[in-house]
Amino acid sequence: MEREKRHRAHMRNMEALDTSFEVASRSCKESIRHGDEHEIVALTRTCALLLGATLEDRLMTIISSPDFPESSERRVMSERTVLDMWNQVLVEAFAVRYKLPRSKVPSALPYTSAAYFEGMKSVIDDWMEPLINTRNCLAHGQWIVAFNEQRNSVNQDRTKRLNALTLWHLRLQKNMLSHLERLIFDLTVTRYAFERDFDRHWANLKAAQIRISADKSKEWELLLQRRHQRGKGHIRRNYRRLIDAGLI
Repeated sequence: MEREKRHRAHMRNMEALDTSFEVASRSCKESIRHGDEHEIVALTRTCALLLGATLEDRLMTIISSPDFPESSERRVMSERTVLDMWNQVLVEAFAVRYKLPRSKVPSALPYTSAAYFEGMKSVIDDWMEPLINTRNCLAHGQWIVAFNEQRNSVNQDRTKRLNALTLWHLRLQKNMLSHLERLIFDLTVTRYAFERDFDRHWANLKAAQIRISADKSKEWELLLQRRHQRGKGHIRRNYRRLIDAGLI
């Protein structure tokens, strides 16, 4: 398939995945309001699967773009894992922007640019890796108990990660990673916007990280449930008033 057609196909897939995540997310919020634990678990894991798939397709969208060198795309595609591909995207993009051999990234980057690189790489390694790992578990049918690579023993860390999934965390992670994706877009496409807007995007990204670390998921879920109960109370009272007034 021609590169331009592949890029358009990846764009369509990405839009469909974003829509699917929002649809599943709304359904999950409704289940949280009603306190339906079985639906919450199923839909939260569905959202995690979709978010992990979105990360992979966003990668494909970036590297198939006409603004990303075709030789760089081939090198990214030769990497073994999706996480390795994302890290290679950073190396390729910084090498092109600062006119350096790939082997000199990040060692020969100017001080500030090297800080940009290390910051962006830390997000890939610390935040993308768990999502990609969880997506792989779910894609292999490991929705309750996660196994090791050979699938002959339970992986306790992966299972704990599955059980810790919440919609609140996933939505914040999606927001945070969108800022990283914007930085990568600016790095590969724009002439001045990357350096000019880096601090703004980075501040938004760090704000999302702080909210994730604060872990207000339980409070958020209780708030949804309380609002739902208040709404039911308003409906009952309004219904009673209509009966008393003889209107129904």
